[in-house]
Amino acid sequence: MSLLNEVTSPRSPRGSGRQRYALLAFVLASFLPAIPHFSSAAEDPSPEPAEGDQLAEPAEPGERTGRSEPVELGEEPILAGGPVEYRPGRGLRIDPAGLTIGGFTNIKAETTEEAGGEFALDSLNFFLIYDQFTRFRAVAELQLKDIVDISEEAAGTQDFAFDVRRLFGDYTVADELHARAGTFLTPFGYWNLILAPPLTWTTEPPLIVEEAFFQPTTTGVMLHGSTAVGSGQLGYSLFSQFLQPLEDDPDLDPPDHTAGGRLSYDTGPGWSVGISYQASEIDGAWSHLGGTFLQWQHRRGEILGEVYVQDGDALTSAQWGTYLQGVLQLHGPFYLVGRYEHFDPPAPALTLNLFTLGAVFKPFPFMALKVEYRFVDRNPDEDNPQGFFSSFTTFF
Repeated sequence: MSLLNEVTSPRSPRGSGRQRYALLAFVLASFLPAIPHFSSAAEDPSPEPAEGDQLAEPAEPGERTGRSEPVELGEEPILAGGPVEYRPGRGLRIDPAGLTIGGFTNIKAETTEEAGGEFALDSLNFFLIYDQFTRFRAVAELQLKDIVDISEEAAGTQDFAFDVRRLFGDYTVADELHARAGTFLTPFGYWNLILAPPLTWTTEPPLIVEEAFFQPTTTGVMLHGSTAVGSGQLGYSLFSQFLQPLEDDPDLDPPDHTAGGRLSYDTGPGWSVGISYQASEIDGAWSHLGGTFLQWQHRRGEILGEVYVQDGDALTSAQWGTYLQGVLQLHGPFYLVGRYEHFDPPAPALTLNLFTLGAVFKPFPFMALKVEYRFVDRNPDEDNPQGFFSSFTTFF
């Protein structure tokens, strides 16, 4: 699900911007609905998230945590009438039509040295999932982004955009073999397959995910599947891009052709590991990208790390980056998050070390309120990713 990224740019600090940011964060927290507490596990971070199978992927009671838990909101429908039922976080299901309608929204507030305070209704994404047939399903994701932006200098919808974020059909031959065609999430690494804000632990993604190592979506074909090996699941994806995206999105700059693959092994509660490779061609110049991820889960948190390395004629020099992120459940729905990043872009850009410290409130597995501070060891040549960031995001 992609569904959404940005990096801020710098300017001189302004006290009034920081005050407005604090006020916005306070108002946002104050108006969260009063809801009963449920014991919630960490997000279900399967290394092969099922794109569109269900809108949110909360852990089943007792499955990831090793303890019995009450049924979460979203497991049972709160609205049911005839063939129609609605589960919060999982969408509206219309059985006779084989159709599920849902989505998510993301609201952001931030303050940076360059831009001062900003508030944005960042995105509103809708999913349409058609699964009337046993072996075939179709998924569409429609995105409204930059709906409203309010800063110290301007307010309005000047950057508003509508995108067809994903549109693909998927045919199942067997668990070991599925064929997909259309526009889908690029099956590279780990973070790119859980880009929807309700499924991530920070408002801002790692720089190596956000920067131009690869495009978040691919328009072409993919073969994928999984099989049981030992005590876990071995999954694979083989993909190729040979068409341009449907929409003319200035944020997308896809290569002319790509080919790649991803291999992962998941033991369920415990360890997940994977490797990825992609070759890309733009105007006859090729680049080669390799990556690996490793995740360890515990009933009270997780540790996740990724490394990307890219080189080739399309770059002025090799670039590489890595991050290591830890999540700790403090009590009930309250979590602490910390992340270290190292980013070594092509010359002559500067090497950066970034640190993120944050807190997350997750009243339900499909909803999160995030607050974080990200700082960097030196000022980069262009955009400065340092500042305070917060967001409220939820599946519906």
